[in-house]
Amino acid sequence: MSEHPLLLTYSLAALEPSQICWGLFSAVVLVIVLSKAAKKPPNYPPGPPRDPILGNARQMTGEHIELKFTKWGKRYGDVIYLQVLGQSLVVLNSYTACKDLLEKRGGIYSSRPRFVLLSELMGYGDVLVHQRGGPRFRKHRRIVQDQFSANSLMSYVGLQRKEVYTTLIDIGNAPQKFEKHMKRFPAGLILNIAYGYNVRNCEDPFVTIADEATRNTVKAGGPGAMLCDMFPMLKYMPAWFPFAHFKRHALFTRELVLKMFDAPYQWTKAQIDDGTATRCIAVDLVETLRTQSGGYDPSKTIDEQDIRHITGVLYAAGTDTTDSFLMSFMLCMVLHPEVLEKAQKEIDQVVGNDRLVEFDDRDSLPYFDYVLKEVLRWGCPVPLGVPHQLTTDDEYRGYFLPKDTTVLVNAWAITRNEELYPEPEKFNPERFRGKMDSEAAHQVDSIFGFGRRVCPGKVFAEANVWLLMANIVATMNIEKTTDEMGQPMTPNGEYIGSYVRHAKPFPCKISYRSEKARATVEHTKLLHS
Repeated sequence: MSEHPLLLTYSLAALEPSQICWGLFSAVVLVIVLSKAAKKPPNYPPGPPRDPILGNARQMTGEHIELKFTKWGKRYGDVIYLQVLGQSLVVLNSYTACKDLLEKRGGIYSSRPRFVLLSELMGYGDVLVHQRGGPRFRKHRRIVQDQFSANSLMSYVGLQRKEVYTTLIDIGNAPQKFEKHMKRFPAGLILNIAYGYNVRNCEDPFVTIADEATRNTVKAGGPGAMLCDMFPMLKYMPAWFPFAHFKRHALFTRELVLKMFDAPYQWTKAQIDDGTATRCIAVDLVETLRTQSGGYDPSKTIDEQDIRHITGVLYAAGTDTTDSFLMSFMLCMVLHPEVLEKAQKEIDQVVGNDRLVEFDDRDSLPYFDYVLKEVLRWGCPVPLGVPHQLTTDDEYRGYFLPKDTTVLVNAWAITRNEELYPEPEKFNPERFRGKMDSEAAHQVDSIFGFGRRVCPGKVFAEANVWLLMANIVATMNIEKTTDEMGQPMTPNGEYIGSYVRHAKPFPCKISYRSEKARATVEHTKLLHS
């Protein structure tokens, strides 16, 4: 027996410090998880079987997890319960469950989980989308909602037209770069509204910074990221530690994120000081900052950090999803020329070919609204959205939902509801004919979120893509390109990404429908320069 302590000492001495730390950490995790497992399980909603300790972690791998959630929903129901390393997760697969919990009980379902990696290490903590609640969240939400009120939206019409006409010219001049033009469109619009800044091309420095930050943020997903959120103590792990790649990457990304929020703001401040600034959200907020008086009120007083993150979130949250939507539209037009032709005929009859489509034409173009709604449903740019968190124990349909449960909206499952959308994988705008005020149309809006977390820029974003898409249809032909043998090349229609879905790059042929269409676009752009 006396040899055992000596043997243990030699064994420990042979281990690397990192191995000892991970061993101790694993032991702590094991104790925590086993202590939870030892308790009598409450009546949770149904869900797939769980492994000891890991729970459902092993099953939640792969890029398109929303597909797995949808499959489970058909077996276990529209409210699914999962556990990952002892943490509770509920997936809502139906519109009814989302309305019942996230809207009717929004007071306890509107918080966010603690995003250790994104919020605390990468610098997204003060962004409206990720804020957990409190005075700063309410202040940011109020300001953003004011910027997208009905009165504010009217003031953006001129900028919307300008960016649409610029994009049409870009596509006409370089149709092979249509992906870049689709990315530049939302960037140009939002940077102008937020900072009064004109984006001239996709190589613009502010666009490049934001793209780098977004790309590296997406890359941060993986086992290290999940562990960091499950066990916040890992954020204190030294970056040089052998297993701390997630920490090194997070700190690198943090510099990009802070630059994304700060660089355009500093540009606008310089314009204000020079007396050359144009009216925009940042200018309005800086004026408020410089003229406010009285004591500090966290729910009302503006500081520079507020301005950086209020303006920055508009770009971070709005460009990637809009780009995804526009690329889905282009893909659908390539794959379904009959839909494009029908939409062109409707626009020709209503608008003619002497001018471009305007917002006032929308009520007279019902079929094109069906197309927009079906692109949104079929493409589903944000299949899961940002998680909610339950702030207190709750009960739903007789099932127990514990405090701190992470709640996910499976918009993919909602927009694939076979009762509302027969043959859901088929692209069919006619499914909305006579139903634009029905449940079928309303449930597509699940993509924009629910309750207090619904996207405040929904109406603005829809108007932007509607005007651009309508004018592309009015003036352009979009066709399959051909290979070296002259055979048409049909895109495979595949998507990549999980948080925001993007159509895989695909070739197509884009050209003006006529010289008259080209002249109309160029003349209209000249008038609005």
